[in-house]
Amino acid sequence: MVLGLERGVRIGTMSITFGGAVLGILYLLGNIQGGFPFDGLTTYFLFLLLLGQGISSLYGMGYMKKYEGKKSLTAFSLAWLVFLGSMAGVLIVNHGFYFLFLWELMSLFSFFLVIYHHEESANRRGAFIYFVMTHVGTVFLIAAVLYLFSKTGSFLYSDWAAFAPALTLGERNLLFLCFVVGFGTKAGLVPFHIWLPYAHPVAPSPVSALMSGVMVKIALYMMIRMVWLTLGPVELWWGILLLLLGALSAFVGILYASVEKDVKGLLAYSTVENIGILTLALGTAMIAQLFGFSQLVTLALVGFFWHSLHHLLFKSTLFMAAGNIIQTTNTRNIEDMGGLLKKIPKTGLWAIAGGMGLAALPPLGGFWGEWLLLNSLWKTSLQVEGVLSIVLPLVIGVVALVSALALATMAKWFSGAFLGQPRSQNAAKAKELPWMQTTAMGLAICVTVLTVLWPQGLLGVINIPLEVLSASGGSVVPLSTLSIYTDFLRMVVSFALLLVLIVGALFLISKRKQKRIEGTWNCGVPLNPRMQYTALGITMPLQIVFKKIVAFRPVIRKEVGKNPYILESMHYQSRTGEMAEKVFYRPFTRLFLWCAERIRVIQAGSIHLYLAYILITLIVVLIWNI
Repeated sequence: MVLGLERGVRIGTMSITFGGAVLGILYLLGNIQGGFPFDGLTTYFLFLLLLGQGISSLYGMGYMKKYEGKKSLTAFSLAWLVFLGSMAGVLIVNHGFYFLFLWELMSLFSFFLVIYHHEESANRRGAFIYFVMTHVGTVFLIAAVLYLFSKTGSFLYSDWAAFAPALTLGERNLLFLCFVVGFGTKAGLVPFHIWLPYAHPVAPSPVSALMSGVMVKIALYMMIRMVWLTLGPVELWWGILLLLLGALSAFVGILYASVEKDVKGLLAYSTVENIGILTLALGTAMIAQLFGFSQLVTLALVGFFWHSLHHLLFKSTLFMAAGNIIQTTNTRNIEDMGGLLKKIPKTGLWAIAGGMGLAALPPLGGFWGEWLLLNSLWKTSLQVEGVLSIVLPLVIGVVALVSALALATMAKWFSGAFLGQPRSQNAAKAKELPWMQTTAMGLAICVTVLTVLWPQGLLGVINIPLEVLSASGGSVVPLSTLSIYTDFLRMVVSFALLLVLIVGALFLISKRKQKRIEGTWNCGVPLNPRMQYTALGITMPLQIVFKKIVAFRPVIRKEVGKNPYILESMHYQSRTGEMAEKVFYRPFTRLFLWCAERIRVIQAGSIHLYLAYILITLIVVLIWNI
């Protein structure tokens, strides 16, 4: 009876959210020319939410089956529905108070989803870190919202935007910093990213896909809404700060991803990298806007919106692939995997496509988003003067380095998990997952291929938020007026045709009936897993080169026998650590606890003392108001 109820809850919840996503996307695409009750910027991010919701719900319909009779699916389903509803609410509302309420709901119920596996202490710790960090960011948002309310007497965004010109430069700068810290914490910008590698590995994979693919971008949506559309016109140092934060986040994120062993932790750090790239695009657009380079503003924003969609699709695919791997091998350590391509070929096929997309390899859509960003950076650097003419080319170099590291990281992720021989018994016994879990991955990849085959369709959708930013005085011009527009379409179509030819050729080759299978020759010695490269070995040079940043600490233990010159065995172990955690968060935590210990002296347990505190407070308030 209970098992049947749990099955009904699982199928019903995921079917409703999947069906709602399909109907919502059809409605948005059917009214693409206008007629929405909300503006184009909201429409675009609602499209991202519905797309991510549909893919994750279809995947979750199969993924959550293993919890039937073991954990409460009713609690999960309730948190899932509220989480989705709160994200949609944050996008739709135009009222500061309701925004804070829905933002808190989104944070709280995403915490409930992250802590779903609460039996293990490590999972509770990861969820707690996420809970603390998201509420630290919320404090800054509350301060900014209440300050704007105190100035305008209204919670409406439109009233704030109308009053913004009357704010002093200092007030606007402080509000901008509050928004950067508040939204940057939720988005995962360095140094506020510390929660991602803790929360994502412990959350169920459908939740990880939604949080990484959609939730972090809602934070960027709110940053555009509050900074570009409310506080504007932007200041030069705002754009430079976002540019530098984006470059730092992209580099730090992909560097830590390259040395990560956890199959989901690596993807969490990759999210930091891609959020950095998106923030880079926003910073570039702000700088180009300030100098009046309207075409470059549009180019940077097109890169932002293009990359937002493709990161959602590729990252969701890889988190779903990671969920399949964990379910079939019962481990998150890449070093305990290997040989999974033969065991779970459908998952492996979609995973390699997702890895290619995140590595920005052509002809998939991930390449074109970074291509647009690099073009906007380069063309802007040619027209500015002074320090910016030096900073922008350096940022281009950082993006190029990040792209190379992303390729190495995705090669490590895929080869470590899917190629070679199994390095554990669980990997050797792996089996393919239910069709819903692989179909959801294939659906995401098919959408990315469709955008490359028909780029005009995606650019038409991207034009909707561009019109909103253009109407706000953001120096945004129509896409069709871009000098690079025709060349971009021609290149995308050419690469798309090349993709079709390659896929067709591989299909024809694979249809040949004759197959020759031979064992790999190894000088007469049988092959075993110890002879192949490990995931650690692929990125070991990066750990050595950047050992100060990733806190790389290798430990080698040697054992000798009676003869000290003969080595009997050797054990190697390595560990990396978070520089931000070591340099900032741990010292701050110790300082906070030290202050808390000192403040505890005022809690004497005496009711008379507490009444005295209240009396003193009332006296101070009365004197203050005289």
